[in-house]
Amino acid sequence: MARVILDRYLQDPQGAVPSKPVLNSMLKEPSLIPDQTLAKHIYQCTINDCCYGPLVDCIKHAIGQEHEVLLCDRLKERNLSFLDENQLRAMGYDKTPDIILEVPIVVEGHIVHWIESKASFGDDQSHCTYLTEQFWSYCNRFGPGLVIYWYGFIGELDCKRDRGILLKECFPTDIVTLCHAKKYIALNCN
Repeated sequence: MARVILDRYLQDPQGAVPSKPVLNSMLKEPSLIPDQTLAKHIYQCTINDCCYGPLVDCIKHAIGQEHEVLLCDRLKERNLSFLDENQLRAMGYDKTPDIILEVPIVVEGHIVHWIESKASFGDDQSHCTYLTEQFWSYCNRFGPGLVIYWYGFIGELDCKRDRGILLKECFPTDIVTLCHAKKYIALNCN
């Protein structure tokens, strides 16, 4: 509602709408709004917004970061070598999953080259968006991968395994590594 009101306020007499960056900057920083009464109301709206306000965005970001740290901790506990998103960006990658494994693993019979951490519930709409905007490009660039929806997901969404996207709701416990494979081969060849 605050966005709609601010948009109307900023329209010029000919009805031209303000640019999205201008509108967003004023929503993020209401003190930029010339009318101080309107600025106070916009500020109050954004603070009280329990779904899309800056406070909620900050909380979501913090929870996402916490789960990425949890993922890294689990990988380190298993002595798995990996590169995180920051390391990949420093190497020049623009679109990266949270983790790229330096040596692929196998989970439930599926090879995994990358892992994406989602600190949310995987519903139809968000998963479809993630597939289009992230997961397919990760598959194309890095091979098959694993998405962890830490707060669960709709079971029917885990239907792309044969195309390289495996879904889990926790860090997998049944990981097969190259080290395990070597031992298995050695035992079966003797």
